[in-house]
Amino acid sequence: MSFNLKEFQKDLAYHKVYDAWQFIESLREMISYMELSYQLLVNVYNNRVDSLKALESKVLQERLETGFASIAENDLHCTHLKIAGLTVNDSIFLCKTTLEFFHYARVSMDILFQIINAALFGDKAFSISDKKLISKVNKKLGTVPSFYKLKKLLDENRKNNTFLYLQAFDNYIKHIKTILVSIKNSFLLGSNNEFLIRDFVYDHKSYPPVSVLEKVKEVNDYVQQKVLEILSEVKEQLPNCLDNKQRIQNIAFKQVVNKNPNGLNYISFFIDVQNDLSELPKEIKVFPLIVKPSGDIYSFDFRFDKIFIRKKGSKAHILGCAELKNGLNTNEFYRIYKVHPCGIEEYQN
Repeated sequence: MSFNLKEFQKDLAYHKVYDAWQFIESLREMISYMELSYQLLVNVYNNRVDSLKALESKVLQERLETGFASIAENDLHCTHLKIAGLTVNDSIFLCKTTLEFFHYARVSMDILFQIINAALFGDKAFSISDKKLISKVNKKLGTVPSFYKLKKLLDENRKNNTFLYLQAFDNYIKHIKTILVSIKNSFLLGSNNEFLIRDFVYDHKSYPPVSVLEKVKEVNDYVQQKVLEILSEVKEQLPNCLDNKQRIQNIAFKQVVNKNPNGLNYISFFIDVQNDLSELPKEIKVFPLIVKPSGDIYSFDFRFDKIFIRKKGSKAHILGCAELKNGLNTNEFYRIYKVHPCGIEEYQN
């Protein structure tokens, strides 16, 4: 996938939608699995054909030289694979990898909606576990003029024949049955080499038999191209995120270390404001990020229940406090804190 993920990561941090990065990493992982599955299908099937041809040539040569040749069942196992000390039937491996390829490709397309949801909707995003997230994201995009091009890309994808096949295949093997791949190779007699996805019917539509290698290449190329187009448009639309105003990523801290062997005495975290608490909303969403001069970004799970608010440039001018609202048992990156006034006394306690 030819896309500058490093630059995209920095843009997500800049626009305070860094929670989308987890889905970018998932997408990168799924695409790598899809690509590996594709290459394995090509290489393992070619090895199967080449191994059988080599055995066929050996048998014919033996017959030519001696007038006699015999084949045992074990000889036909020349196509089997040796993996970590296991002997694996290559037909089973090819069937398994075909199913995996289509599943990884489908998940890659679905993850795009999690990226859009987090990156462009911000605090107006739907729950990541919403079972109707894809349809809700699609509908919401249609209500925002800035997202017209992105909505158009997604609508075109939904009607594309390659995507429709990918979707139908993955749904079929998940909900109906998995025996769809046929592998047959002639030996000595004939020249038939068959590696097919058989015909099937899903959602009242018929899909004819197709070559596995041709179809997986088509799907692989399509997913790679579509992901690139959609991510590029999401990147362009980051400045139009619907709501990220409550989010804070810059947190200062102070730690006091005892000189005795007990070590760390306490650590405090601060949010700096120019003048007073009116500069912050009553609730803020906090996810600390450290952006290095090199552009490297570091984040951590902020598991502290209190952040003090101080006047910028001072070390002890405490104006208020932000206390954790939604607890620690959450999948949300940006934890919610309620802001209220307090003085130096509460800080010293």
